[in-house]
Amino acid sequence: MYLPSTTINSQTKITLQRVLPVPGQILVQPGQLVDALSVVAQAEVPSRYRVIDVARQLNQPQPDMGEIALVAVGDQVKENQVVASIKGRLPGFQRSVRAPAAGFIATVGPGWLLLETERTTLELQAFIHGKVSRILGNQRGVIIEASGAMIEAACGFGGEAHGRLKRLVNSPYETLRAEAIDENARESIVLGGRTVDEAALRQAEAWHVRGIIVGSIESALLQLDPPVKVRVVATEGFGNLPMSNYTFSLLTSLSRREISIRGCLPNPRRHSHGRAPADTPLILATDASKTKG
Repeated sequence: MYLPSTTINSQTKITLQRVLPVPGQILVQPGQLVDALSVVAQAEVPSRYRVIDVARQLNQPQPDMGEIALVAVGDQVKENQVVASIKGRLPGFQRSVRAPAAGFIATVGPGWLLLETERTTLELQAFIHGKVSRILGNQRGVIIEASGAMIEAACGFGGEAHGRLKRLVNSPYETLRAEAIDENARESIVLGGRTVDEAALRQAEAWHVRGIIVGSIESALLQLDPPVKVRVVATEGFGNLPMSNYTFSLLTSLSRREISIRGCLPNPRRHSHGRAPADTPLILATDASKTKG
């Protein structure tokens, strides 16, 4: 199985939209130059939840939450606060449900409450060297523009990474082997050839390799247990396909330059002319001199 949908622009204007999952705080201004690792926005996002089983605690299989819930979505509650109650059979007697911890009511469901107990600060990085062209509404993110090479790849996994590109194979038909990865690849993004296997991925993780670019990947790599932390991008798709000669030559010309990659599953809404959805597998190498100009 493969997905032959690689789009290559060796020199183009890149327009990248960086979006928070929830409204937050924008930390840059239009016209500001940013590096790939610059934090452009941040937001508090939920990181831990607890389910309050109201139906079980009140011994009511199908309680009317509109009648018994004393809180609503978005309410802040304290530990041990009564969040639901129902009158008992005896006069003056009622049964109550209390919050097991402090937090916010995230959802009210049929017979249960979802309590958000912890939040963490999510920092959104620029991902590329470029210039902030616009702030998105509702404090959701920014648009960054740059010039450089862009490859909309076929698939991948692991998310985003930024680092210096290092070529470890001599041809696009050569498979990236574990023995080729050593301390010299530490903190870099590795250019392979045809494909990569689990042994090579584990070796790359051991040497703190940030990312791997190959022609294709086997779908079984998406279900590794435990999963690897290395980000992977496949230019041609799933299977055992070599990287195209043109793509390999372009990436070879970018060796020792800093690049950004995004490893994720393919998006059917493919864009071109320097624009891509936020969940498109990407390989980007921006030209800082043209951005400043």
